[in-house]
Amino acid sequence: MLSRVADAVYWASRYVERAENVARFVNVNLDLMLDSPSTQKPSWEPLVLTTGDQDWYRENYETATAQSVMQFLTFDRKYPNSILSSVMAARENARTVREVISREMWQEVNGLYLTVVEASRKQGSGEEMAHFYERVKVAGIYYGGV
Repeated sequence: MLSRVADAVYWASRYVERAENVARFVNVNLDLMLDSPSTQKPSWEPLVLTTGDQDWYRENYETATAQSVMQFLTFDRKYPNSILSSVMAARENARTVREVISREMWQEVNGLYLTVVEASRKQGSGEEMAHFYERVKVAGIYYGGV
């Protein structure tokens, strides 16, 4: 029993950490877009290359535009390392041991899940997405102590 709980808590934490890391490097690219001269076109392909999943990306998306890369890394339900997929997996792990974990831990992971699902429905502007990525990063910091 203890081993199952430890495993579920460990993986919930790892999935949230994965989501946090993806949010960090997408957010950095968004910041670079704002800081770069208007004559310089930002490149999104390096983010796909960083994941090591460029073959998967090419099978499902045509070019590496800001919109398609953000969709891929943030909201693609079929891509197992997207923020949405990672948070869904974290929530599922937490749900399986909900009776053992603290109420605060469950509320945090469930709240993050609801935030990500809501964001996936509306996929806002650059500024709204920057706030979204901040929320994901804060959740990662919360889980760092688990």
